[in-house]
Amino acid sequence: MSETVEVPYLIVGAGPVGLTAARLLSNAGKKCMVVERRDGPQRNPAAHVVNSRTLEILRQAGFDMERISAIAQNPADAGHVNFVTRLNGQLIGQLPFERQGDEIFAVTPHPLRNISQHRLEPLMSAEVVASPLVDLRYDTEWVSAVQSGTDVVSVIRDVRTGEEVTVRSSFLIGADGAGSPVRKSSGIDMIGPAGLQSFVAIHFRGNLRRYVGDRPGALHFVMDPEASGTFIAHDIDEESVFMVGFDPGTETVDDYDHNRCARIVRDAIGDETADIEIVGAGSWHMTAQVAERFRDRRIFLVGDAAHRFPPTGGMGLNTGVADAHNLVWKLLAVENGNATPGLLDTYESERRPVAEVNCHQSLTNAFKMVILAGALGLHPGSTSDDLAATLADPSQRD
Repeated sequence: MSETVEVPYLIVGAGPVGLTAARLLSNAGKKCMVVERRDGPQRNPAAHVVNSRTLEILRQAGFDMERISAIAQNPADAGHVNFVTRLNGQLIGQLPFERQGDEIFAVTPHPLRNISQHRLEPLMSAEVVASPLVDLRYDTEWVSAVQSGTDVVSVIRDVRTGEEVTVRSSFLIGADGAGSPVRKSSGIDMIGPAGLQSFVAIHFRGNLRRYVGDRPGALHFVMDPEASGTFIAHDIDEESVFMVGFDPGTETVDDYDHNRCARIVRDAIGDETADIEIVGAGSWHMTAQVAERFRDRRIFLVGDAAHRFPPTGGMGLNTGVADAHNLVWKLLAVENGNATPGLLDTYESERRPVAEVNCHQSLTNAFKMVILAGALGLHPGSTSDDLAATLADPSQRD
């Protein structure tokens, strides 16, 4: 017979959203278990935009804001979004990466910052696990759940040994990401387009400062059709990601070995001798979807389990942290007898419209890239010469 553990709250997923929920619960003196299939915190770059509201929530939750500030990018290095021919080539246009300046202190103590998830998440995990009220289990997958009127009985499994444990909780919070087994088990569908575009994310180490010169930025969109993609400068001096589109119908990420990735990155930089080290590559599929429901009785969805956005706008992680913040105080109010169970209905009625708006805005931002390509005279089959001709044509300028 498998072990049975009883705990008020079971959280599936130990990303920033699940960890925020765990910290808020433990702050209120409540025990929770957090299970995560990965063997530890995020290792590779992922989300990086952390807005003012998220930082305010992390501060309220008691996270060490000095440590978080220390791992944020200097706004001087992350203050712009650049559109270039190639990284060391011509600057086509530039947008400010807003809400990072001192003027924002008039409304919040925390300006927006670029903080790479693979640096933020280990910090959050270490602080959360320090609480004796939090049982954080990596290498542990959630398998299934059965609900009654008073609890949720889940089965979790150690992915190394196969050992299963039964967990009886009052509530289950699904913070288990875009593919959310919790959501699928509850039969909750996603609404919206599922396959907008596919990318290979090439993670590499190298100093790009010499190539960006006096125009550093958090993002660099390479518009040359023979080397197109996006540089995400998680640390301009050390570590970046290059996102390049690919067709999953004709190839897989396995076709992108280190040699091919190095050629792609160097081509986009514009220097075939660039000193870079490929760390790895992974595939990513852009969607714009919101779950039809955020709740199944005693099971609640937060973060990417409830909504999946295009990355344009950096809204995914931030929307998820706000989900957790909205949900946890309501769960506590009901459990403590300070509110009726009807309060829990307001989680979906308040957070789902926010997710819909953020999803729409993220998708609108993504489509603006298509408009920009058209304005540059680019279409399937265009060449570097076509882009150069457009940029050299005075009639194309305002």
